[in-house]
Amino acid sequence: MTLVLRKVTLIDGTGREPIANAVIVVDGEKITAVGREGEVTQPPGEVIDLPGKTVLPGLLNMHEHLELRRGMGSFQERVAQPDSWAMMRAVRNALLCLQEGVTTIRDCGSRRGLNIALKRGIEGGMIVGPRMVTCGQSISMTGGHGWQVSVEVDSPDEARKAARAQLKAGADFIKALASGGYISRTQDQPWSSQLTVEEMRAAFEAAKSAGKKTTVHAHPPAAIRAAIEAGVDCIEHGALLDKETAELMASKGIFLVPTLAEGWEVAEHGLELGRPAWLVEAAKAGLDSRLERFTYAVEAGVKMAMGTDVAGSPAREIQLMAEGGLGPMEAIVAATKNGAELIDMENQIGTIEAGKLADLIVVGGNPLENLLDLAKVELVFKGGTLYRPEYLAMATGRHPL
Repeated sequence: MTLVLRKVTLIDGTGREPIANAVIVVDGEKITAVGREGEVTQPPGEVIDLPGKTVLPGLLNMHEHLELRRGMGSFQERVAQPDSWAMMRAVRNALLCLQEGVTTIRDCGSRRGLNIALKRGIEGGMIVGPRMVTCGQSISMTGGHGWQVSVEVDSPDEARKAARAQLKAGADFIKALASGGYISRTQDQPWSSQLTVEEMRAAFEAAKSAGKKTTVHAHPPAAIRAAIEAGVDCIEHGALLDKETAELMASKGIFLVPTLAEGWEVAEHGLELGRPAWLVEAAKAGLDSRLERFTYAVEAGVKMAMGTDVAGSPAREIQLMAEGGLGPMEAIVAATKNGAELIDMENQIGTIEAGKLADLIVVGGNPLENLLDLAKVELVFKGGTLYRPEYLAMATGRHPL
């Protein structure tokens, strides 16, 4: 069936100036024509007029954990819940992602590969959710960051085997944990390096032999540099990034997914979410430094993609990226076109262009004037299929457990 969206402001994800009174023609799952009204042939079909609204590409959340996001309590409490509970949360979160306008996610780690099973369920039409790329389980050192949901390794051979096992299970990329983080006050320090260069290189060589990309959780410069030496494609978080390391990332074309909103959400609402008091205080203390270090990456020209981690929201993440030095349009491009490039899908999604999949969102207001208008999602199209947020909400419980 042909669908025509009209009388709408178009932000197409390429970084070009918006088009007022735009027309987007969708036939089946693909976009067939885009342009200004009067310049695009409008075939017979269903017409939706959208005056005062803005249409953008479906957002790409490049750091998601569906089994953990929007959960109450500490990390340890959430991972102690049974697999059945984690899968229920993941299915609920998949529906909530669409309500946020997110049509594609990159799931960066799940216990025992639940994310791979969920991806197959969505692709097979069993459940509704965003398009997914997944790493299966992440790879950590024994007792390292996130060991509870990771494959623990202690040598290059073990790291290689762990990566191959995830690829065998159906992983689309490989994720290693290069440093500590913020989930344990005594054992897990964010400034500490963890996996070695040799361990990460072995895992990454296995990934690249299979034509797959790689990423690492890494906060301090030493861990980021070790991952770069090992051949990584992307850095997650980078909360302790310095100028020299940012310049190195830019020179090698390595992406950053900064997950800024995680810290702000924990600082502002962590106690309501059941996070431990020490974590809330650490988040509050680190906000100014966090944005300053993100600015190093912006100034160096590091390519960015948007990711929320487990507590943030897409609109807030995009707003914070703009506050950290990206212009509003650049922040939108990070959440659309750049995300598609990160996962090698730029020929299919990420921008509103003829021939691409019809991943579109319609929002109230003008995001270039107020990026938080991206939270005012009124219509979501994934591959040409329309999902109305209010109907999705009827299928999702609101308790954050």
